[in-house]
Amino acid sequence: MMLISHETIGAHTPSLIFRDKLVPRQSNPTSLPGNWSLAGCFTDVSTARTLAATATVSANMTVETCISFCNAGGFIFAGVEFGQECYCDSTIQIPGARAPQTDCNEPCAGNPSEFCGASGRLTIFASGAPSPRLVPAPTTGWTYQGCLTDNTANRTLPVPINVPIGVTAETCTAACQSAAAYTHAGLENGHECWCGNVTNPIAQHVSDDDCRAVCSADHTEYCGNANRVAVYAFTPEGSPPPPPQTCAGDINNFTLLALVPNTWWTILSACATCCSDWPSFSLQNSVFLPRSASNPVQSMTSIGAADGESPAFVASSPPFPGAQAYCAAETTTADNTAELLLSFGGKTDSWSLCTNTTDNANGRVDLVFSPVTNHPHYAFSSCNAVTIKLIEG
Repeated sequence: MMLISHETIGAHTPSLIFRDKLVPRQSNPTSLPGNWSLAGCFTDVSTARTLAATATVSANMTVETCISFCNAGGFIFAGVEFGQECYCDSTIQIPGARAPQTDCNEPCAGNPSEFCGASGRLTIFASGAPSPRLVPAPTTGWTYQGCLTDNTANRTLPVPINVPIGVTAETCTAACQSAAAYTHAGLENGHECWCGNVTNPIAQHVSDDDCRAVCSADHTEYCGNANRVAVYAFTPEGSPPPPPQTCAGDINNFTLLALVPNTWWTILSACATCCSDWPSFSLQNSVFLPRSASNPVQSMTSIGAADGESPAFVASSPPFPGAQAYCAAETTTADNTAELLLSFGGKTDSWSLCTNTTDNANGRVDLVFSPVTNHPHYAFSSCNAVTIKLIEG
């Protein structure tokens, strides 16, 4: 069970970069409105739409009809599929990925001289407008804390608040503060506002990519997503800053344990016949270095961790330079025992163990940083949140 290695869950390109890589306008149609341009041909599946905000179907569908429909709704992407379907969003959602332009070869129902995607293929056009964002600090004292899971049985924040003027980061945080001086606010499903003073401890930190549903009231902002809440916390002005986290970027000869409720798993040794070649690790200048038992002179070095992906390692001599932001964070348990937790990017609470679904993984469970929904190599339902303890010696 290879939980951390160069063979772990493969990289998935963040979809936001597509807005910066528009290809020239296609010759068919020869004219597009405003600054709209062809973004390319993309994959699409019915269970996880690449453009997921709204849609329409017409027996007279054309590229221009779809762009007009999406533009009227304030969306920056318009996509045509299967000849007569039109999808809109302001984000190219996971797991949408580029496909060859020749895959999008089905004539539009309303104009056979134009192409409108194909089965499972979406021809996407972009308006050129800026993408929405998760607002980092909507009002004084309020700061973004991350994207967390939510469900109706165990709410991450317990108090729903009605915001008549529409939910945005600014209006939701203000509403929570006015209602009962709540210290936490959350945006969910594009239009919901939730408040509380603490987040439910069972809520799992996930990638910010999971909180990219545009706010119904303002398409320049993201407002969480279905069962995903973008959480903000309030710190009164003048409050002393929290004590700095002690996080060591240099530590030698340690092993890793994943702290799962009622179970401790030894990372890289979760089964009897695999991963025995990586018995210990070290951190040097915040770079993560596994040590090989069979080849002590082999130099493996980390290449960082990305949201939704496993930590990855490659053979490198000399090792890659530092600034990858791995460190051993010193924490204190409830019984005042000091321990070290693996941190990346300042986060110790964003690790999960997810079952790898690729054909050659044989059900292997991989360590994943800030997992995402609809990842091509694991089902989010298989992911269990863990903290990773460093055991020295």
